[in-house]
Order: sequence, then structure tokens, then C-alpha cells
Amino acid sequence: MSSFHYSLNIARRRPAARICERATWTRNATTVAGGHRFGVTLNQLACPLAISVDANQNVYVADPNNDRIVKWDHDAVRSQVVAGGHGTGNNNDQLYFPRDIAIDNEGVIYIYDHGNQRIQRWRRGASTGNTFLEHKSINCIAVDDEGSLYVLMSGEVRKWRIGEKTREVIGSGLNLARYMTVDRNGSVYVSEEYCHRVIKLDPKTKQISVVAGGSQGNGADQFNNTWGVAVDQSGSIYVSDYFNHRVMRWLRGATFGEVIAGGRGQGSQPDQLYHPADLSFDLDGNLYVVDSYNNRVQKFLIDTRSCDT
Repeated sequence: MSSFHYSLNIARRRPAARICERATWTRNATTVAGGHRFGVTLNQLACPLAISVDANQNVYVADPNNDRIVKWDHDAVRSQVVAGGHGTGNNNDQLYFPRDIAIDNEGVIYIYDHGNQRIQRWRRGASTGNTFLEHKSINCIAVDDEGSLYVLMSGEVRKWRIGEKTREVIGSGLNLARYMTVDRNGSVYVSEEYCHRVIKLDPKTKQISVVAGGSQGNGADQFNNTWGVAVDQSGSIYVSDYFNHRVMRWLRGATFGEVIAGGRGQGSQPDQLYHPADLSFDLDGNLYVVDSYNNRVQKFLIDTRSCDT
């Protein structure tokens, strides 16, 4: 009997499936976006940085050096630009080095438009976006199950609920954040890149705790620059370990992690990664990794037999 439960269907870094602690993924990945060298055509990416995967296994990728967000169909054959792609600029149909993305329940894409120091909101099928927020100290963004938007800026996590113009400060005192995600209880997980760790922010108590890493290295209890972060419904944490070219999983409450993807040196083979930037899951628990310096997105299939009881 499998331990998966399917319920959520918006694009996010967190899997809707409940992944068991024994879960494993294939050693070799398949390329589902890019993989045709650094470039500008629709079958290419240029050091991509961020990802979301929707309920139909369509992949949305932030392609910053091409100033665009690209959607790749689940069959990895067709792709289209869904935001930007009209050259570098600050017009409503343009982006300038988009660094992070988040998608809400209605399919609205929120984009951290890094070069323009703003967050753009693009509705599904729109040819232009509108500015949700402008600020010079934005780090990253996330969306929760209810569609509320979280922005980490000036060391604070701020939350905007749907339909509300005012924001709530969830927590402060955060350092050098790269990415964040929100679990089903509203706790916020932040990868503090140069602290080589992931912290958890409790929205009720405002307490901050270290839940993975904390020192630089390549050991099972270490990271070498934490980038993408995801959390499953059991509380396990998944981290892109950027300079170690691997993805780590830390079970809830663990003091060390395990390699679930990459970790076989820098390279472009199906079992290798080269600066993994971000990660995401689909409804089935398959793992998607933004393999930045290989200009591709890799899909590692979950072995459902590993969770049979």
C-alpha cells in the first residue's frame, strides 16, 4: 500500500504527496527543460534559477539571463514564454533578470524581477504584468496553500493575504536569504546561503530555529551554500546544496541529511548536477532540480515501491 495522498494542485516547491521516510529517487534523471547549451531559443535556457511545477506537471522556469519566464509542457517537447521575453527593460511586458517565481491558486505568477527591484504579477495568459511591490532589498518570494504571498525583504518575512493591501510581518532578523517555502501549517523555511543552513520561522511564536546544516563542508551534516528549499507534508526538508552539486534530504528532527540526487561531482551526466539552484516536486513526489550551470531542469522519478508497506 502506497502512502501518497493527492490533494493540492497549485504550483509550488512543496509536494502535495505525503512522501514516506524511506522514499528514494532514481539515480539518473531525465531532462525536462533546456539541456541544449546556454542560449536564447525556446529549447534552451541560460543559467536558470527558479522553478514551479503545476498539477499537470508543466514546468515554469525563471530564465534570468533571457529576462523571461518559460513554461515547458510535461512532455518536454513544447515550451512558451509566459512572462517577459521582450528584452531587458522595466516596461510592463519586460523583465530584468527575474530571480524567483511563485504561482498562486488561480495560476497568477509572481515574479521577483531582481534587476528592476520589484515583484511583478502576471495573470494566466496575460501579455503584460503589473507591479505588486517595489523595494531595493527583496530576497525571495513564496506562496502558501491559501494563495497568500510571502516576501523576504530587509531581513523580514512579510505576508500579504488575498485581497488585502496591508501586510503582516511574520518574522525578522534573517540573514543572506536565497530561497524560502511555506509548509501547510504556515511555518516559513528559509535557506540562508552563506550561513550554510536552513532556518524555520514559526509564525505564532516568531521563534527561529535551525533545522538543517549550520557549517560549511561536504559532510552529511553540512552544506556548501544552501539554495533551493522545499518541505513535504511529513516535515522532511529538501535542499539544493549548491557548491556540493547535490540535493539533500533532512528528515524531521534529524541532525544530518542524506543525498537523494547528484553528489557525484560536478558534471553533466544524468546522475550529476552542476550548481543546482532550485528544486520542486510534482503531485506524485517526483523531484525537479534546476541544474543551473548545465542550463537544464532535471527530473528524478520517485520509486513508489520504496514507500510500499
